[in-house]
Amino acid sequence: MQGLGRYMTREQRMDSGRAEPRLHHIRAFVAVATHGSIRSAARELGMSQPAMTRSIRELEELMNTALLVRGASGVTLTDSGRALERHARMIVSELRRARDSVDQVSGRGRGHVAIGVSATVARTILPAVVARFQKGYPQVSMHLQEGQLSTLVERLRSGELDFTISTVDTDTIDHDLRIQPLFDKPFVVVMRHDHPLAGATDPEMLCHARWVLPTPRSGYYAGLYRWLDEKHIINAQSRLECDSFTTSLNLIAQSDMIGVFAQGMVAHHGMAGLVELSLETPLPSARFHLVRHQERPLTPAAERLAQLFEYESRAG
Repeated sequence: MQGLGRYMTREQRMDSGRAEPRLHHIRAFVAVATHGSIRSAARELGMSQPAMTRSIRELEELMNTALLVRGASGVTLTDSGRALERHARMIVSELRRARDSVDQVSGRGRGHVAIGVSATVARTILPAVVARFQKGYPQVSMHLQEGQLSTLVERLRSGELDFTISTVDTDTIDHDLRIQPLFDKPFVVVMRHDHPLAGATDPEMLCHARWVLPTPRSGYYAGLYRWLDEKHIINAQSRLECDSFTTSLNLIAQSDMIGVFAQGMVAHHGMAGLVELSLETPLPSARFHLVRHQERPLTPAAERLAQLFEYESRAG
């Protein structure tokens, strides 16, 4: 940001004794980083714009570097700002989690739980889990984000998500994450009932099909891409990448494209006109895991939510 004054040299900072940022500085920085706007960040925290700007200026002086840059499209982070962002988000998240834990242990039952789930989980066991959880913790607010683990993992690391329910590549899972297997789910090829390939019985009969599949960053679909590629069934030219469950189904219903979903999802959601293929060589199945940070304890409410996912996984 321009006009923030001169920063002290490293020697001056060492000589004067380095003051530490305060919590209001960190909250302000996270809000600006989230919104990309001083005005929106100030509105979120109930501050005036001058007060927000002053907090950011003080933080930059304490850190002895510029953290933000104003531009025509809003505020962006400098390299130093990006380095600070993850730590700042962790601080805010850990404080929230600590406060929630105290409230819940004290019987006040308040707090907040945030989780990420895959499309399959969102459309199978999630509704039952949420209903049971809200009955036991009516005062705890919930945030749900749908996506593959690859799109959720940074929010999990920063503490913005308590845990995720996802498929993972167990051979490449990072050491800072702990995984707990919950359930296996078969996956099937889905297409229009009158598709020219509706009578296919072997995956290799689909080698000329046009596919719509999620982006293969990690988890089940990354392994599926490898499986299909090894059998020369799919290539970059024959696929469209789409991370929206609803959009993918609409494309399949209104074109000759085909996709891959958890078995039973199409029938469960009443998608008339779509069928699941019964292949002699089935597709690889998926194993879903509860994924959490290795060293970060869950709040009592988040722990209970995780237990409910375990229960519904066994019941299903």
